[in-house]
Amino acid sequence: MTTTDDLGAARLLAEYRSAGGHGSTISGIADSLHYPPFVIELMGEWLIDLEQRWTGPETEKRALARLSLIEALNRKEARKTIAIPALISQFDHEKGIDPSTRWAAGNGIYSIPAGKEFFDELAVIAADRRFGRQRRMVVNWLGKSRHPDAVEVALAQLDDESVQGHALDALSKLRAQGVSKQVEPFQSSEFPWYRRSAERIIRYDEA
Repeated sequence: MTTTDDLGAARLLAEYRSAGGHGSTISGIADSLHYPPFVIELMGEWLIDLEQRWTGPETEKRALARLSLIEALNRKEARKTIAIPALISQFDHEKGIDPSTRWAAGNGIYSIPAGKEFFDELAVIAADRRFGRQRRMVVNWLGKSRHPDAVEVALAQLDDESVQGHALDALSKLRAQGVSKQVEPFQSSEFPWYRRSAERIIRYDEA
């Protein structure tokens, strides 16, 4: 671990424990079953500003801190807090983030879940094919958003094999209308999940 890593880790843990966190290691940050609002706020601020607070390249230690913060923020009590903007901030092409870590940020956005007030930002991420599979759970979140434009965004992803299943699931949750023709090909998919979603969408569409 570098000197920068030592300083970054020490600062994060000191502020985390001062705010009331109980973890004694970077990986232990995500272990608590409950966090008060001010700890969630602190972790969100750290995740947003991680590159400024813990300078240098994305070392193994900083990558662990990033993942620990993401996992710690993925909880129901983080809804309507800084957690969602913090998780969204990880979908930045300038950040050298491991794909599985970015997927975890998307999973938090889906699980908490983000409110529809974040639709515009998340629709851009869902449609950005440079993120590939990393945006799967953001595409899936469209189904939870209940936003009037969510069907259009999800429908536009059906030709992208990296997120097809998640787009179908979103369309199913949205009970999309007028899309039977686009989803009919998936009724013969090799993947049972795709077939089930397509059948549900067509059933809703014809009801």
